[in-house]
Amino acid sequence: MTTTTWTTTRGPLAQAASMTARSLASVRNQPAQLVDYLMIPMMILLSITFFMGGQMMGTWQAFLDYAGPTLIAMGLFFAIVSTGLSLFADLKTGVFDRLSAMPVSRFALLAGRVAADMVKHLWALLIVGAVAFAIGYRADGGWTGVAATAVVVVLFLSACSWSMVLVGLTAKSEEQIQTWMVSLLMPLAYTSTMFVEIETLPEPVQWWARVNPLTALADTMRVLLAGEAPGGETLALLGWCAAILAVFVPLSLRAYRRRLTS
Repeated sequence: MTTTTWTTTRGPLAQAASMTARSLASVRNQPAQLVDYLMIPMMILLSITFFMGGQMMGTWQAFLDYAGPTLIAMGLFFAIVSTGLSLFADLKTGVFDRLSAMPVSRFALLAGRVAADMVKHLWALLIVGAVAFAIGYRADGGWTGVAATAVVVVLFLSACSWSMVLVGLTAKSEEQIQTWMVSLLMPLAYTSTMFVEIETLPEPVQWWARVNPLTALADTMRVLLAGEAPGGETLALLGWCAAILAVFVPLSLRAYRRRLTS
């Protein structure tokens, strides 16, 4: 008998790119995946704008100008739960067991999944953003401000997706992953300034809203879309992104190693 040793000269980034391509290839056979990423932000934008916008700001057009883009970002934030669900499905079907037998970086396996989901989020962002434009939203910052806002949103979503990677690795069922969205993601979104002005909130809630990472995202989006220079709100957002990655990337890698040895 002879022993065969698997080797590779590809670095972690190249391996992550291969995993990204592998994840995106499934879209050809299951194009409904793109609809899943699209429906949540689309429904949130249209339902809240048309049914609640007039009550909040007098007219739905005024509400669209204030909260349209941030509503899209909130819908995409809810959609990051799909990262945990898809990762859980891969683990359940043994996909990662086969890949782990190869000389592949553990980080590349997880990062490739996140990167593929970011491509899908970007697609949904472009489509729903076009719908917001079609119903009347206009950005004073022009296309430069819109592009900068898209980059910021995808950066924040990529950081937050690592929390769902950890959930997907540790969850015992798909129901637990759905519970994570209801118990954490929704309270974070609804206690921010995504679609309400901070001055309208009760005093104790205002303090939390100011430190909420989604408030930093909303404030940064409004500054960029207005064509203004980014300031403290953008620094706060970047700080949150760095903190989320610093916490959840090591925890996800640790959970994955435990999953392989259990």
